Amino acid sequence: MIIKVHQALHGYSDGHRQLACSARLSPQDAKLVLVMSDVSGSGVASEGSSYLTGYPLSEGGMYALARTWSAPEMPRPGCVWTHTLFIDFPDLAAIGAPSRLSKLFARPNSPSWSTYSMPETLDTLDSVEPEPRMSTLEEVWLAAVLAGLYESSNSRVIAKRDPGVPVDALTLRIWDQQWPRLRRSFRFCTFTTKDRSTPGASFDLQVLPGANMSTRARLPNTREVSPMLFECLPDWLMTLMDDARQPNHDGLRDTLKRLGADILGGREAMPTFCTFHRLTSGPASPNQLDDAIEMVNELGPLSTSDVARALLADHVLSNVENADAMAVDFLWDQWHYLEPSRLQQRLPQVAAPLWRASKQRLLAALCNPAEDAAGSAAQVLRAIPTEELLADWPDHDVPLAELLRVRPDLVEVPAFWTKVDIRSPHDFYGLPMTDTAAIALLRGMKQEPGMRAAVQVLRRAHVLKLIQSLSGSNDSDESKLRWVGYCVDDASAVAEFLSQVHAPSPALLLAIANAMSPDSVPNQFGDDPWYIALLKLRKVNGTLPNRLAAYAFARALGRSSRSVGELLQMTFEQLHVAVSNSALADGDWQLIEPRLHWVPEGNRWNRAGRLRTAVARAYLDRHLWPRGFAWMASDNDVFVALMEEMVDRLGGKRYLKTVEESLENEADASWRGRRELIHWYLNHQ
Repeated sequence: MIIKVHQALHGYSDGHRQLACSARLSPQDAKLVLVMSDVSGSGVASEGSSYLTGYPLSEGGMYALARTWSAPEMPRPGCVWTHTLFIDFPDLAAIGAPSRLSKLFARPNSPSWSTYSMPETLDTLDSVEPEPRMSTLEEVWLAAVLAGLYESSNSRVIAKRDPGVPVDALTLRIWDQQWPRLRRSFRFCTFTTKDRSTPGASFDLQVLPGANMSTRARLPNTREVSPMLFECLPDWLMTLMDDARQPNHDGLRDTLKRLGADILGGREAMPTFCTFHRLTSGPASPNQLDDAIEMVNELGPLSTSDVARALLADHVLSNVENADAMAVDFLWDQWHYLEPSRLQQRLPQVAAPLWRASKQRLLAALCNPAEDAAGSAAQVLRAIPTEELLADWPDHDVPLAELLRVRPDLVEVPAFWTKVDIRSPHDFYGLPMTDTAAIALLRGMKQEPGMRAAVQVLRRAHVLKLIQSLSGSNDSDESKLRWVGYCVDDASAVAEFLSQVHAPSPALLLAIANAMSPDSVPNQFGDDPWYIALLKLRKVNGTLPNRLAAYAFARALGRSSRSVGELLQMTFEQLHVAVSNSALADGDWQLIEPRLHWVPEGNRWNRAGRLRTAVARAYLDRHLWPRGFAWMASDNDVFVALMEEMVDRLGGKRYLKTVEESLENEADASWRGRRELIHWYLNHQ
């Protein structure tokens, strides 16, 4: 951007003081310029050195930067030339380093002053040349002046010239560092022997001749700077010195410009701004982050600054790996200041720490969808890794419906169900209970109230199906089957499951059998649910566990099943072999014995005989299908023994004759063989 710089030339020539001017000045501003363009004190012109003067013109909204030279060629003693540049305040703010204006100064060398009647131009986008490296003497002088200016903000500061110090260049470095509002109010003169202040407009910095040791007497209420040891410099001053060596190398001037535009503060604000910048630039420790937070939270110039909070929030975001709970909590407070693209980039790093430090506030925000914070909370919660979220689960009640609205995946993680506090079916309201979620619940939930509520919500038959689907998984039988006890209180639900299961798990059927008496499952119509399930199990495994066989046999002897013959045929021979070989556990036998016909104590050892008696009595007394009796035992010896039990019963021989007749038209050799065996047996009775 090209800016226009007005100018003026003052000097005594032909009796005139103002020789040329391209700016329109108000009478008051013109009067001030006339005063400031005059020599700055007795003896100054005789030094033969040029000097700078800078001051604002408030009425015209301009800043005046002037260079004054002695004019020994003029006939009047003590004459000077003063070339003044007038920069509009907005243009002054646009120049990164206003010291570049000094290249526009030109000492008049001819009686023609028309060039000073035209504005000059300056490109604000021109690259800034690196500052020359300062000597130790220069750095000592600069540090002393900076300390005087910003530590004594209400005082007029005076410094002494040193022949080895380029005072003009160093003063311009000071001016360059300042933010626009401070820059346009800064008053300075780099060579004077008197106080150049005017009523209501004190000069901030005035540089006196080094040899004049009695100047303080003529400049009352001033602070004279003195050299400082570098090892004693406060941190804020070290920050300014580093910037003076390498302008804006760490962004200090950008920070000052942003803070200065937001905070009404003068020279007194510089230490605070520099300290804040030092704490919020580069890698930060937890203590540095906390110190910066205290600066914006405590009463002071930064406490009302949105810019300071925005800068600090972005800095915490960049250093969230080192942030403690206080810093992360602060970050959530300032969430609305964060730039969306930066936030999106850093969200994976910030989400988990924010959850650990501010989980209660995140969840509270989530429950208020009308608030802007609700969207931010949802954004954070979606970014938290599941393991992190569950590892630091809140101790207080969690609004599950609201949380799962943004994190529906949680219900599919078993660990989630170990954390939630569910006590009634109502607590499941609004939860996305898919089969995947239900399986995770079965794997994770261990609290009794929650388990009872879950089987009501999911339905017991469905829970049993889900347990069945886990067969062959790595889950322990204990973790799966502990649910059975909460399902068997609804026998109809168990009947539904047994009737519909496709490839039943032996462990699950055993768990159900252990939890229910053989007669519990209803069978008002159709095939017995237990028979359906056990038949499928036997087709898959080839045999039944002895306990299930004993359970089914006992059920057949009860009054609940409509598949008595089928259950007896499925289990009798297996159990007969087991008791004959003493391979049936006493606990399994105890399922059957209470349902057997009473025998004297001395005959109870004959378990095989008692099984045969029970089968014969069941077929005869219940008028079961004769054809089914024909294959109660594939072993002929066992079948003959079974027929002996049958003929010992009243009507038993007649029943066997019915069995024989039922096989009369069978063409299969095995069926014919069984018919012939029955015929032979009946003929030998």
